Amino acid sequence: MEIDNYMTPSEASYRWGIPERTLREKFVMSRREHLIKEEISQGLIKYFVKPEGKRGEWIISVKAMEKWYGPEPEKK
Repeated sequence: MEIDNYMTPSEASYRWGIPERTLREKFVMSRREHLIKEEISQGLIKYFVKPEGKRGEWIISVKAMEKWYGPEPEKK
């Protein structure tokens, strides 16, 4: 299903077997601002924050995870 190609950071860290904290480092603007903007424009990741909100949410594509960490590991 198409929806399985997109996930939250929590699901992505579980599926790839990496700590969520490690994955969230990919979204630190001060370290990767240019790359983050490029990945957003390519449709690899998405960020949403309500107009009156303070915290936003990330959505990650399978393609972004494969770019960063390689193919999704098979679950045993």
